Amino acid sequence: MREPAYIAIAEDGHITLFWGNGTEDQKYVILRGGRAPQGQALVEAIEEMKIWAEENGYEVIVPAYDLTELPADAVEIDLPEEEAEQIDLDDVNNLLDDLYFTGDYPDQDS
Repeated sequence: MREPAYIAIAEDGHITLFWGNGTEDQKYVILRGGRAPQGQALVEAIEEMKIWAEENGYEVIVPAYDLTELPADAVEIDLPEEEAEQIDLDDVNNLLDDLYFTGDYPDQDS
């Protein structure tokens, strides 16, 4: 049976393969990759790490919840399945873009 593992960007900014499913009290590093790039390069780096993991006996899973710590008063959103099926992903991407551009982020070109 393959061992469970998941890929995340570690606190130090490196793409990292961790053992388990994300519910462990302590994180166990299996493989530490390079610093996380952006865009398509990030997708490719994660795909490469996933291939390595599968070739070495791990089953890469997506943890069931966000691995960052949530505040104690975090609100869980319950979205009915029929509503989720009607979501237009282009609208979601546009909303995320709008949120990003309204933030105070440094210009990546400078």
